[in-house]
Amino acid sequence: MKLAQRILVIEDEQVLAQNVKSFLGRRFPDVRIASDGRRAMELIATFAPDVVVLDYNLPGENGLQIYKEMVRQSAAPIGCVMITGYPLEKLTESANKLGIRYLLSKPFSLSELQQLIDQSADEAQCESQSPVYN
Repeated sequence: MKLAQRILVIEDEQVLAQNVKSFLGRRFPDVRIASDGRRAMELIATFAPDVVVLDYNLPGENGLQIYKEMVRQSAAPIGCVMITGYPLEKLTESANKLGIRYLLSKPFSLSELQQLIDQSADEAQCESQSPVYN
């Protein structure tokens, strides 16, 4: 199992974002925060996260749109854990189509988030090691 090294938290609720960063920072060497999609895309240009913790409901655009753009711009697979206050059954199918396998309803436990980050990083690592056939 590959442990994530770089985590990007994309969350507009600053208290939640700081709490998540503080908790994850105890285990992961580099945790950064973006409060909206624009800032997230700026960070992606210079910071290649192993996993993004992505809020669904962000100012201007939703998390699915942001993740789709991230994947388009990234050279390597990016794991993702989507967090949301929306009912999961309304998002799961759309998220899965983009490759997002892990969704958490707010409020969530930080230990559960950490576990899903580990699973997502491991999955992304497997994808990057898969042979590409043209």
